Amino acid sequence: MEPLKQAKELVEQILLMTQGLVLTGVRDAGEEESEAYSLLMDEREPLIDELTDLRTKIDDTEAASAEFEAITQTIQQITALDKKHIAVMERLHKNVQSSYKDVKQGQRIHAGYNPVPDNEYSSKIDLKH
Repeated sequence: MEPLKQAKELVEQILLMTQGLVLTGVRDAGEEESEAYSLLMDEREPLIDELTDLRTKIDDTEAASAEFEAITQTIQQITALDKKHIAVMERLHKNVQSSYKDVKQGQRIHAGYNPVPDNEYSSKIDLKH
């Protein structure tokens, strides 16, 4: 199969995979969405590598064709979707960071208001006696 046809099929497959991932950014669905995003990236990686290899096989006359332009436009659609996905993932990341800070603050407050139980002893040994 000629490189342009292969590239077009690969780009369309990557676009369908990318469109299939819908990220909402809802805090409760963060874990599932980040896992789905990671899975998408893992599945797309070999296809993108193959597409990169195909690019080296496409000569200048083929690169000036309408088919190549259509492939380029599809790649731009994929890039736009990726930017949206990255924005959602960054928002989820910030949510996780703030949740972690809240947990750490809660632990510090809890430790400050709850005395150490009686069965715990100091870890230092008094060598002066």
